[in-house]
Amino acid sequence: MPLSGLDGRWWPWRRKKKEAYQEVVKQENREKEAMKLLEKEQMQKTAMELLEQYLQFQQEVEKEGKKEREGCFEAKHPMSAFFLFSKERREALLQEKKTILEISKIAGEEWKNMAEEQKAPYEEEQNGIFSCASSI
Repeated sequence: MPLSGLDGRWWPWRRKKKEAYQEVVKQENREKEAMKLLEKEQMQKTAMELLEQYLQFQQEVEKEGKKEREGCFEAKHPMSAFFLFSKERREALLQEKKTILEISKIAGEEWKNMAEEQKAPYEEEQNGIFSCASSI
């Protein structure tokens, strides 16, 4: 039997009951939707509060970290003693119009032939940089 035929079978007194029932169902559906919206709004409010707390915490940590690392080398991996030496030596060799390949070879040979006493200042500087980097 088709469903459309059922609507025609409602007697007038049953039709009133059906309309009352439909009104109750509509009201319940509106209440459910209102509750869903309220829950969603509360979840968004909670999420925003948590986000604000996280951002505030992140800023505090960043400020503390900057205070601790003040004056330290900021690279992820600090330069080794050889790189400190080659950086200093590269400037002089560039003025002599040497190519990058020649500069690298010359700096490597000079470093290899240097005495430990000559390497000491670069190694001390390296140790200072590494101690700052380890506190990062």
